[in-house]
Amino acid sequence: MKKDRFVAFFDAVMAIIMTIVVLEFAVPKGTNWSDLKDLGSQVMVYALSFFWLGMMWININTIWHNVEIITRRVMWVNMFMLFFSSMIPFLIVYLGKNLTAKIPQLLYGIDVIFITVCNQVSAEWLKKSNPQLEPTVKSLRLGIGIDLTVKAIGIILGMIIYPPIVIISVFIAMLCLVVEFSVVHKKQNIPLD
Repeated sequence: MKKDRFVAFFDAVMAIIMTIVVLEFAVPKGTNWSDLKDLGSQVMVYALSFFWLGMMWININTIWHNVEIITRRVMWVNMFMLFFSSMIPFLIVYLGKNLTAKIPQLLYGIDVIFITVCNQVSAEWLKKSNPQLEPTVKSLRLGIGIDLTVKAIGIILGMIIYPPIVIISVFIAMLCLVVEFSVVHKKQNIPLD
């Protein structure tokens, strides 16, 4: 399969995943600010997930920009990444309605970890058939290592102390990755705009 065709498919599925959650929000019956309070946690989880998926998509596109060869293994790991990403809309609604419950937080945390692992495996396998990706993938390893560590600690602390620590850890990991990838892009002279 040609790279452009696969990237177009990936982009289309990600766009649908990132926007479909809004359709799940129940429109409040009233028109007062107090009628919107029930949506507050769902909107917060949606915003975090939207920007987390968006950051991931931007970083994936940075890697894929220099890809020349894709293999079936790369396509399959990306299909798994899309599968786990497609669970995000359900998990946003579930978590948004049960923000302080352990199981929704745990499921959300595990799902974002699976997405992150698939992303890293994809990058490593892409590098095998595209050696020019070595510097980018090498720097990605450090960022993903920090990301997975923060999320794992967040899940553990969330299950022991306070469940919302899970989603807070996803936010912190996202901020760490934004900083890490900005530094990497600057070092490698990759334009940020």
